[in-house]
Amino acid sequence: MTSTPPTASKSGGSRPVAFLAVTCVAGLAIWWGLRVAEQRALEEALLPYAETALPAPGAPVDAALADVGARVFEARCTGCHAVRGQPKLGPNLAGITLARDLPWIRSMVTNPDSMTRADPIARALLQAYGVPMQVVGGMDGSAARAVIEFLRRADGGV
Repeated sequence: MTSTPPTASKSGGSRPVAFLAVTCVAGLAIWWGLRVAEQRALEEALLPYAETALPAPGAPVDAALADVGARVFEARCTGCHAVRGQPKLGPNLAGITLARDLPWIRSMVTNPDSMTRADPIARALLQAYGVPMQVVGGMDGSAARAVIEFLRRADGGV
């Protein structure tokens, strides 16, 4: 009579899979928690600028606001736009504060749908790039103001 070798328990093979699944879920939860904390910190950094008006032509750049704007730009804009280098999905924004007035930029950032319906430049950009502008997470007035200050600094503002 020949004996057959013992076989591995079926449940023993599923332990590594379960461990991997738990590890992945835990990693995702940590990532999500960090992302939420980062978003909250950004929102808190924007609070002091909630009612900040657009600067007068030639006004110096507010460095602190431009720093916050760099964070907003990184979080909400870099998927489609660059400030230097090749254009991405949308236009490169180098020189935008020199080419367009600040109220136009603010309107384009906060109300892209209205702008593409009403503004010929916005319509031409939509035609050229073939993709409507969408801001990840939306863009309220303080975030738009911060991004504008970041762009002013990138364009050589003082």
